Amino acid sequence: MKKISIVGCGNPVRGDDGVGPRLIRYLWELGVPPNINLVDGGTSGIDVIFHIKDSKKVIFIDACFSGEKPGTIYKVPADEIKELPSNEEANLHSIKWFHAIALANHILENEIPKDIEVFLIEGKNFEIGEELSKEVEESMKNLANYIINHYGIETMGTFEIELKEDGYMIIPNDIAEKYFSTSMTAIVIPKGMQFTIIPLSNDKQGGLLLKKINSKGDRALLIWEMLPPGIKYGKKKAIWSEEEGGLVVSLV
Repeated sequence: MKKISIVGCGNPVRGDDGVGPRLIRYLWELGVPPNINLVDGGTSGIDVIFHIKDSKKVIFIDACFSGEKPGTIYKVPADEIKELPSNEEANLHSIKWFHAIALANHILENEIPKDIEVFLIEGKNFEIGEELSKEVEESMKNLANYIINHYGIETMGTFEIELKEDGYMIIPNDIAEKYFSTSMTAIVIPKGMQFTIIPLSNDKQGGLLLKKINSKGDRALLIWEMLPPGIKYGKKKAIWSEEEGGLVVSLV
């Protein structure tokens, strides 16, 4: 069972409405342990419901607009949402916190987590674009740090690896030596906008080849067939998960 699921709701290309997914990315870059389940509601859509199913505690983060000072943080009583609200805002690609809770009550019934908290951040700009307003970005970081400190989440830091346009994932020598020194093959397990690279003990188990590509010992892994459409290439964040026995890579 996951200890805590943190869900960032909202549309990541509508300015401050994307503060939930941005907070999830911020926590990912800090490197939270594997028992903290980070869920990007901006890409998961209604799949959010099934991501939280086995959680002991769930925290939703979303934007709101009430006319108050931008960046104001509110804590909302989640147990007031019981019935299915209007589906005008709900869609497969961006879900609001109240839709997630109402749908979870409807679909999961007795399996819905009992301990749910909701935090809302007052937005300023909801026009098309990926940037948060200065006030909202500052509040997003403050809320993320509050969650880390309040719930005793120990951050581990992240590694940086590179996804090339030819479909190769480049693992720097220092990471390769630490986690893949005894393996020349690995399996890759995709899961949403992340995947886990698990080293195999010997090449007789099959898997993908971890090729040494230069004198420094950097490794290259060809994963183009597993990449979702529209993926952005370049530097990516990764953490080592002892629970999964592999390198968990974020594709965002």
